[in-house]
Amino acid sequence: MNSLEPRPTGRPALVGWLLPFLCVSAALIAHWVLSVPPGPLPPPVVKEPPPKPNPLPAGDEDDDKDKDPFEPFTAPRADGLLAQLHEAYDGVAFKAEPTFEAWSVAHRPLITQVITATRLQTFKGVVPSPSVSTSNVECHTIRCRFTLSSSKQEDLQSLLDAVAALQIDGAPLWHTWKPDDIAEEPAKRTNAKPRMRTQVLVSFSRDLPKIDQIKLQSGAPLKPATITPVKVPNPNPGAAPTGKPPTGPLGPGGATTGPRPTPAPPTGATSSTASPSTAPPGSTAPASSTAQPSSTARGPGHTP
Repeated sequence: MNSLEPRPTGRPALVGWLLPFLCVSAALIAHWVLSVPPGPLPPPVVKEPPPKPNPLPAGDEDDDKDKDPFEPFTAPRADGLLAQLHEAYDGVAFKAEPTFEAWSVAHRPLITQVITATRLQTFKGVVPSPSVSTSNVECHTIRCRFTLSSSKQEDLQSLLDAVAALQIDGAPLWHTWKPDDIAEEPAKRTNAKPRMRTQVLVSFSRDLPKIDQIKLQSGAPLKPATITPVKVPNPNPGAAPTGKPPTGPLGPGGATTGPRPTPAPPTGATSSTASPSTAPPGSTAPASSTAQPSSTARGPGHTP
């Protein structure tokens, strides 16, 4: 349209403005009639989650739970391997030493057993027995560390000296023995009695030393053998056991505990009860007055 020509007015102009909207509405209606089915719409489609991996069978799962995270340490390591481990870790800080879990589990209780047995032997016969406790036992690959504490410094020092001198097969038990200085332990509560403590870093000269093979410096065994009491045989096995005899006769139900009944005197016997004498004082009583015959000695029909 030329810009110089006059614009249409009236109905042609209104049709020109409404024509685009009418076309769009007609297109939507056609789409609705052709695409949307009559009646309610179907439910939306739910996407299925991806399939999960198949679980393990029940038997395999139980087997995995029963398995230990490591094999138990039951065989000592060779001397050459111990020498290499000592060379590698003796100069390293204890925290930097890696942990061989199986070896650690096997030697932590061994440390406690050695300290306890040495304490019992060192303070044997001392009354009251000194209180020296072992705590914070920690083992890594070749070394262990533990803490000893006591209320008296002299008791703690005595135990340290005894443990340090332990021997096995004529050689020292410890390859490394490094105790810290004895110092006062921080009080855990107010008005508590002071206690002394020390921390000891050790390493065994061999793996898994046996308690019954360890000896004190004097040569005495660390853990004396237990003496089994011997039963003494009865010299007279046929003799009746000693004890209080039954107080009553034996019956069908066993021994009675009541008093024994007094048996009746036999027929014709005289009573043991003497009748009082009726003779005047100073006279001689007849012999028949000293004992009166019992009523059972008289025959039937007898009249006194």
